[in-house]
Formats: sequence, C-alpha cells, structure tokens
Amino acid sequence: MQAVFFKGLIIGFVIAVPIGPTGLLCISRGLYGGSGYGLLSWLGVATGDALAGGVTALGLKLVSDFFIDQYAWLHIFVGLLFCYFGIRVFIASPAKPVAIARESKLLGGYTSTLFLTVTNPATFAGVFGMCAGWGVKILKDEYLSATLLVLAIFLGTAAWWLPIGATLSFCRNGLSQSVISTINIVSGALIVAVGVGFLIWV
Repeated sequence: MQAVFFKGLIIGFVIAVPIGPTGLLCISRGLYGGSGYGLLSWLGVATGDALAGGVTALGLKLVSDFFIDQYAWLHIFVGLLFCYFGIRVFIASPAKPVAIARESKLLGGYTSTLFLTVTNPATFAGVFGMCAGWGVKILKDEYLSATLLVLAIFLGTAAWWLPIGATLSFCRNGLSQSVISTINIVSGALIVAVGVGFLIWV
C-alpha cells in the first residue's frame, strides 16, 4: 500500500506540472478573482485527476469504454468549454476578490474545473499512461488501495498547485490592474486557441 501511495503522489505531481489550458484558467482566476476563487478552481482540477486515477486503478471498463466510444463528441464538447472559459477570461476585468466570490459563490470555481477535467479525454489518457508507466496494477476489488491511490494523486496535484496559488495571491497585491488585464487577455487567447484546436483536430 505504501508503494501505491508513493506512486500516486508522483503521478499526481507530474500530471499537474505541465500548465495547460485548465491551469491557465486557474491562474487567471486566482489573479482576477482572489485566492479563494483560484484555490477552489485548482482543487477542482486535483479532484478530477484523482477520479481519473480511481477509474484506472479499479479497472472500470464501462467508464473507459465510454470515453473511447464517445471520444469525438467529448473532444468537441471540451473544445467548446475551453472556448467559453477562454472568452470569459479574455473579457474579465480585475475586480475585488469579494465581488468575484459573490458572483461565482466560489463553489462554481471548483465544480467548473472539476467538470472540465473529468470530461476531457486527455485527462484520462494522461492518467492511464502515467499509471501504466509507473507499474500501477489494476486494483479491482482492492478498494482500500484504490482509495489510497486516489488520495495520493489528489495530494500530489495539490502539492504543485497550492504553492503556485499562494505565490499568486501574494503577488496579486503588487500587480496593477493593467498587468492583470494583460495576463487575462493572453491567458484567455491561449485557452480559446486550445479550444479551437480541440474542435479542429477531433
């Protein structure tokens, strides 16, 4: 069990390091929406990665078959989601954290990135590949070991994102609104570009 937990920590951390469109979304939210909004968005990603690890560990063929069978539709769906969130980031203006928190009720930051992560075929492909590469065997009926793996992946992902979130929260007070707006514009444009890429290369 210790080996499973250790491997899960590494898998979660390594998966989190590449900052893709979802990561850019979380960073932008942390800058223009405050630490709470950004933190819950990052935890949504961590939860999604952990759930993908649980599916992999338990060998849930029904779930994996669904993602294979519906790959094209999910690709289009996730592409549209990235375009939607990218546009929102692009047009967002810096605001006080309290205002953003009330608008989104914070929970929306968590649920949106969780939903975006678990519906993205790339998430499962990445987690499947990492688990196979690190020799994580199918833990069918070994629910305790599978739970430890899920927890470890969550902690590994959070271990990468939480320090970034804390740094952004610290730096945010020293950034002017024009700088934050520029970061939003660049991040939003990149997220939209990825979304378009998803729609084109189905």
